[in-house]
Amino acid sequence: MNSEHHDWRDAFHSYKDFEHAPPVSFAIEGFLQNDAATLIGGLSGHGKTLLMLSIAKALLSRHSDKKLWGYFDVLETATRVLYLIPESGITPFKHRLKLFHLRRYLKDDRLLVHTLSKGPTLRLSDPRILRAARGAHVILDTAIRFGKGNENEARDNQEGLASDIFRLLGVGARTVLGAHHSPKSFAKENAMTLETVLRGSANMGAMVATAWGIKQLDAQRNVIHIENIKPRDFEPVGPFQLIGRPYIDKEGSFRMHKEPGKCGSLMEEVQRNKGGAPQQAREKHAANIEMLRRFLQRDPMATSKELSERFEKAGIRVKPGTIRKYKMEISK
Repeated sequence: MNSEHHDWRDAFHSYKDFEHAPPVSFAIEGFLQNDAATLIGGLSGHGKTLLMLSIAKALLSRHSDKKLWGYFDVLETATRVLYLIPESGITPFKHRLKLFHLRRYLKDDRLLVHTLSKGPTLRLSDPRILRAARGAHVILDTAIRFGKGNENEARDNQEGLASDIFRLLGVGARTVLGAHHSPKSFAKENAMTLETVLRGSANMGAMVATAWGIKQLDAQRNVIHIENIKPRDFEPVGPFQLIGRPYIDKEGSFRMHKEPGKCGSLMEEVQRNKGGAPQQAREKHAANIEMLRRFLQRDPMATSKELSERFEKAGIRVKPGTIRKYKMEISK
């Protein structure tokens, strides 16, 4: 080959490069992809930080046969996790680390934390961050705090956050996991897409391999609905739900509430939760309707009072006014 060919050919991969390139791999099977960026998007206060702490715990644990939330296989043990959280001081974050039994990992420098209390937000291009990130999992809470411009502007992202995340991966970070706020309008949405879940979605979604949308459906029990809204080069699991209370206090992590395959989409789950009476009450209602049908087949002219008395004899208390409503249902 002449020298002119070498001037441009060396800028491109060779056939052998592709032959020897490793396959797509995961730190957490089907959830957290290696050598790539992953986002968790959700409204403020809906549990993004708690989810990422539970992920950090799964990565740092040395237990064999590890599973994140009792479902996703954890395929490697982290040498180090960097947790960068410029939105919190050390005191409240210390409490969260204690809840998830993570403080032990601070002692041997396997968990490195930078909070608001440590000083100004570190640039992801800071040489200290780049050195610490080699072979580590990097968690950004929230990711946009490390950008250099307006999150809705493609150019700002290209020159700021996106390039910095790619630089982290380029120096050898195993994964980059970031939290990202949803637009306020997501509070009224019953569908999860990149557009509804991620603020500045067109640009934020473009730079990541995987994105997960979350929405808290029950604040008292901290039930969180999760769906994959962007998979790159893998087939994601279906929607699933986690439950936090009382398990975070008792066990230091979430538990699976509804597994993939047993959980509907956000819209289906919201409709189910708003679908009136609980399942037990609906079953009781259906049984009463069926019993009334039998009574009326035997005596179609019976009054509501007489029918109420027959329910009473069967050990079921149903008022005459309720009988009249049942009759209207039957007649429809």
